[in-house]
Amino acid sequence: MKKLGMLGLIVGSLWLGSCSDDDKDFMLDVNRMTGVDWYYNRTTSKNYSSFSDENVLEINRFDKSGEIKGVDLRGVIDSVAGTWRDEGENILAVDWKNGNAETWTVENCTSKKLVVNNGWGEREYITKPSYLENLIGDAFWVNKFVDGVSKTQLGFRISNDRSMRAGYVLALLSDDESVKLKNYNNVWKGEADISRVEDRRIRFSCRIGSDYVKFDEFITADNFPSMRLTDIDFTSSIKAGYPNQLEIEWNKFEGENVYYKMEVYSKDNEADVYFESGLFSYDNGKYTLNESTIGKINKLNKIDSKKEYTLRLTAVMLEPGVASNSVIAESRIQAVVYVTDKCLLGR
Repeated sequence: MKKLGMLGLIVGSLWLGSCSDDDKDFMLDVNRMTGVDWYYNRTTSKNYSSFSDENVLEINRFDKSGEIKGVDLRGVIDSVAGTWRDEGENILAVDWKNGNAETWTVENCTSKKLVVNNGWGEREYITKPSYLENLIGDAFWVNKFVDGVSKTQLGFRISNDRSMRAGYVLALLSDDESVKLKNYNNVWKGEADISRVEDRRIRFSCRIGSDYVKFDEFITADNFPSMRLTDIDFTSSIKAGYPNQLEIEWNKFEGENVYYKMEVYSKDNEADVYFESGLFSYDNGKYTLNESTIGKINKLNKIDSKKEYTLRLTAVMLEPGVASNSVIAESRIQAVVYVTDKCLLGR
């Protein structure tokens, strides 16, 4: 059903795993070169904002079967990039899925780096760079209601354990179109209008300290069906006798692998969150919200009666095979529908 953020099908990615740490009289041990993810980052200050430029982060893994697996930033194998075989004397033959064949001379391989030469010069691959601390990018379809009818946009989300530089966190749609993402509590988000829903590639780009990183993300056309706001029948009301408790109801959304999320945030400031639930299943379309409701964030006791807040229900379609309680669930989203209303708590 979806996409697969893919970083490997690019000519020239070759890496091997733990080999000898001694570079004197180096001989490659093919029995020790499998099962390791090798990174080669070709992004620079000169190409980070170019969609068509193919200098992106590559992550690949040699399999004992002879396959080269493309790996995404989540550590998930998302493609077969090609095949490899040992030619002896530190020579590896690589046949890429795109039809290109290459011969590589392995000059050195340690537990931390791999140096190869393909006849055009040296390249150094390393195990996971320190600046890629849980860097994740996700593209998904965003459905909002305009004049009571759902309208689809393309949404973006990037997060990382290390700070990213404002103004350099981008979603690249083409050489002529890009979106600067905004920081929401160290999660960078953005949206773009689209002419149609279709399978497509997005390139994310960011700057982490002095390092630039550009990587690919793919999304398929799977999305929620078009709908009207009246189809959802989203309502909320204060429970009689309980002024600090909100009773919320809505109709079930169509689609596979759909879950829900509830949020409360300051009007016109999505980053100022007072309540955020985890993902949950449809339970007769009823949800009770108060100061004791379990969530990732619950600061409902700090709501100011003089201010206005927004209540948002999000229907979340996850990628196939992704469990709602997985730690990667909210970075493996296929599509969302946002339904908002004024929050009545504190009124």
